[in-house]
Amino acid sequence: MQKKIYTVATAHLDTIWSWDFETTVSRYIYNTLVDNFALFQKYPTYHFNFEGSYRYELMEEYYPELYAKMRDYIAQGRWSVCGSAFENGDVNVPSPEALFRNILYGNRYFEKKFGKRSVDIYLPDCFGFGWALPSIMAHANLMGFTTQKLGWGGAYGIPFDIGVWQGPDGAQVLASLNPHDYYFTLKKLRDWDFVQQKLEENEKYDLNSTMIFHGIGDRGGAPKEASVAFVEQEINKNKDSDVQVLASGADDLFRDLNAQLTPEQKAKLPRWETELVMQNHGVGGYTSRAVGKRWNRRCQELADMAERSGVVADYLGTAHYNKEAMELNWKRTIAHQFHDDLPGTSVQRAYRRSWNDYGMAMNGFAGELTQAAGSVGSLLKTDFCAGTPVTVFNSLEVARTDAVTLELPHWPKACARVYDPKGREVKSQVNRYENGTAELVFVATVPALGFAVYDVRPSDVPCRLRGSLSISGENQMENQKYIVRLNKKGNITSILDKEMDEQELLSEPISLGLFKYTGSKPWPAWEMNYKEANKDPDRLPNPVTVTIQEKGPARVSFCVEQKDGDSTFKNIIALTDGGSRVEVYSEIEWRSLHTMAKNKFAFACTNPEATFDLGLGAIRRGNMTEKLFEVPAQNWVDLTDKSGDWGVSVLSECKYGWDKYKDNTLRMTVLHSPVRNYRIDSMQSMMDLGLNRYSYALFSHKGQVGADTQNQARAFLQPLTGYVEPKHPGVLGTAYSFGNASHPQVVLRAMKLAEDGDEIVVRLNEGAGTPVEHYALRLGAGVAEARELFASEEEKGPATVKDGCLVTDFTPYQIKTFALRLQPAAQVGHAAKATPLTLPMNVQLITKQGEQGELPLSIPAERIGDQVTAAGIPFAIAKDGKNALRLAGQALTLKKDTRRLALLLSADSNRILDFTVGGKTVPCSVLSRTRRFASWDLYDLHETAHIQEGQLGYVSTHSHNADGTDAIAKELYFYILILNVQGGDTVVLPRDEETLVLAATELNTVAVPCATPLYDRVEDRPFDYTMRLGDKLRYLRMKLPWYMGDKGRYFSCYNRGRERE
Repeated sequence: MQKKIYTVATAHLDTIWSWDFETTVSRYIYNTLVDNFALFQKYPTYHFNFEGSYRYELMEEYYPELYAKMRDYIAQGRWSVCGSAFENGDVNVPSPEALFRNILYGNRYFEKKFGKRSVDIYLPDCFGFGWALPSIMAHANLMGFTTQKLGWGGAYGIPFDIGVWQGPDGAQVLASLNPHDYYFTLKKLRDWDFVQQKLEENEKYDLNSTMIFHGIGDRGGAPKEASVAFVEQEINKNKDSDVQVLASGADDLFRDLNAQLTPEQKAKLPRWETELVMQNHGVGGYTSRAVGKRWNRRCQELADMAERSGVVADYLGTAHYNKEAMELNWKRTIAHQFHDDLPGTSVQRAYRRSWNDYGMAMNGFAGELTQAAGSVGSLLKTDFCAGTPVTVFNSLEVARTDAVTLELPHWPKACARVYDPKGREVKSQVNRYENGTAELVFVATVPALGFAVYDVRPSDVPCRLRGSLSISGENQMENQKYIVRLNKKGNITSILDKEMDEQELLSEPISLGLFKYTGSKPWPAWEMNYKEANKDPDRLPNPVTVTIQEKGPARVSFCVEQKDGDSTFKNIIALTDGGSRVEVYSEIEWRSLHTMAKNKFAFACTNPEATFDLGLGAIRRGNMTEKLFEVPAQNWVDLTDKSGDWGVSVLSECKYGWDKYKDNTLRMTVLHSPVRNYRIDSMQSMMDLGLNRYSYALFSHKGQVGADTQNQARAFLQPLTGYVEPKHPGVLGTAYSFGNASHPQVVLRAMKLAEDGDEIVVRLNEGAGTPVEHYALRLGAGVAEARELFASEEEKGPATVKDGCLVTDFTPYQIKTFALRLQPAAQVGHAAKATPLTLPMNVQLITKQGEQGELPLSIPAERIGDQVTAAGIPFAIAKDGKNALRLAGQALTLKKDTRRLALLLSADSNRILDFTVGGKTVPCSVLSRTRRFASWDLYDLHETAHIQEGQLGYVSTHSHNADGTDAIAKELYFYILILNVQGGDTVVLPRDEETLVLAATELNTVAVPCATPLYDRVEDRPFDYTMRLGDKLRYLRMKLPWYMGDKGRYFSCYNRGRERE
């Protein structure tokens, strides 16, 4: 049997790591193109592989002529796209749905631009691989997985060279797990003992092949010429050798094996049926740079909510599903799931861009959610309301009764009461009333994938309904399910489940343990220290106060404040009327250097194994060992008693690193601040100093963990949202459900419009590990047609429709995707009529490449279309001549049916300007064109958090300088300003030469705002962090030599206080 060595030439490029994004674009992307072109011209057998369609998009944006040349090499088969994905990202923290979208957008780009698709996941440098990955790959119609990273210390070693990796649902992919380092110059092959040993081992399984990397790492470029020349020399010896050397594509091995191996040979291959996580390298990355993980999770959840509401609104005709906005904001999110970004291992200045993109994505998804969910309310009956109509949206496919939080500006009284359509009062409370704004909480019942209308009325007295909800100054609170007690320190010391005969859930108080922490010396953000983690904490925060935060019929809570040195800790511990979760919302001002923080959950149930959520399926793990001590989980971790009678699930909003300390104890890692820095411009000893927010909840259950835990976790991550509607009749009545499912253990993981066409795509996953027969899903007026897809939205096969339902079966943890066509809706509405308003343009804001501009920064004409749409509002873009309006008191006359005027505008800095609408002065906030939308604390750079409060309408990914050259990654921001008008009003613009209007649109409907906060807000805070003397001396000792040489451009990128705009 002739043997084959597949050599894979690569130049791995980290989008960020020990450099920033601007360096990647200006140097490393360029080098990757020109260096490989030189090798192609000199070596006819040379074959190059490059992963990540995001990098190709950057080539297209910044180097269009070189990009065109590269396309020719791809067409010749000499340059291979590989990895299938948009970004070669982390696969432990992103949700499985985010990984599906990563693959979807990556291969769609490759196919659209080059007519190619890759069939592999190519992750040479990621830090461990969760067990869901082979299931995700198989469902995305991929064949094989490649990494060399297990050689850095896989918790299970390297199981094989080439074999089969099987996921929790039984799906299988091929895997190449030992291809050697990618940063490597080949000097031998046929006579290399490493290769010979691999070939000999593979012969045991009737395999005649192996794979070997060669190339360069991390900064792109091309392999060393000596390596390329050596491979060509070896290829030229093929005719005289029984070992063939191939210059191959990264997925050629998998394509060949899939085509050539018989079913019997495939069955003989070595098989791995669990995770491939790391022992240490990467486990710190489950936690490092915590705000990125919080915002990444929020982006994923808002994306899901926006897509579901968008599908409903599109079906009912009340709004158009904005595919372009969904893709844009998904890509903003996925770009920062890169394996040195989301795990928190890059230079600190790079996170300015990362966190800003997350902020923009949250804003974008929130805008699409608001316009879609708000528009559905136009078909609901709200004219029964004596007060303010509020439509509540439930994004889940199960009916819910839960608390919804609203912020109601211009509220006339300090109290409010809430009524259902039958006039029955529901439990509610106003928690805060300041400056005319009421924070209202009430308990709403909302159907599956549905909406319900409630009547919110101003009142002189609060709701006085009574129930089982209570709270006392004796540190006890209670609802229908739980009795919760706190000790004097403010820690939860007892939880009794009344539905299980007052079973005590805890054996010790829940606490936040603080550990003296050195961490890893060579890899501080990447790794943790087993000896420092495998012990009880060194101390607990000291109590400060325990006060009653909420005391109403809808929700009760304690506010617990604690302190450790200069760090402060605030926990809101809450119960909702009728709720099944004990919820804890934490805010930490972290100033504890050389410290690790872990929440400890010691339960009354015991089991040598716990169940950890994978997002698709689950995995059981035992107590921590040195090989497997810090492990990842997605939404929850469960400890069910070994009797199987009952258990407790811990639901996590944004923390991913866990350990199982003892048979009865789970611990969730919250923060870790190591001693070392890796590089001084990474400054990992100071990572996460400043403001940190996270939340978790406890849910107890009878029997084994199952569907209830899945649905409680999803409800915790996707709260009910409320929208303030005008009063009107409605053909849908006072409540509407878009769909229902027959089995709660089957989770609707996604509902969206197809990338091509108008079918509705649903992704379903059996979530409890048990088979399901005759599952039925009904949407809208009923399913008319269905077909089964891969997650890549490629055709898979037919599907069954019966009595208006999609009907199918599931094996344990199985994933299925379907494209559906629905019966037409019986009642449909009308989307808002949008009419472009012609403006008297007087300045050139959009310029062509190389064109001299009249502004310091302008929008590249090639980066903006003729229309941009955001938050449901389309704007027509004028690209020629004068194409923007500088405010100079112009008067705009509106159409008679106009109810809103939307302006797409920004200024050189944040400001308040007075607009005149129908003769009345309306002060409005106009936001900066150059200030980043969002940032978070970077104490080493003396920066504190800010988030702009406005709806983004358009952002240019780079700018043109006045001389027509590219300002790389210099973004320009434009926001949507809404003026509420009456038909025929005249709007007089203010005089402000620094404010530019890009476009304006008239709308014939009133605004329906979302009254529920959808993502973090933060007030500007002064920088007030100071170090203790010993820490300051250590800090200066590390930094002074670095300053002198300005290594890594640290000094030139270091800005005291606010970053220069």
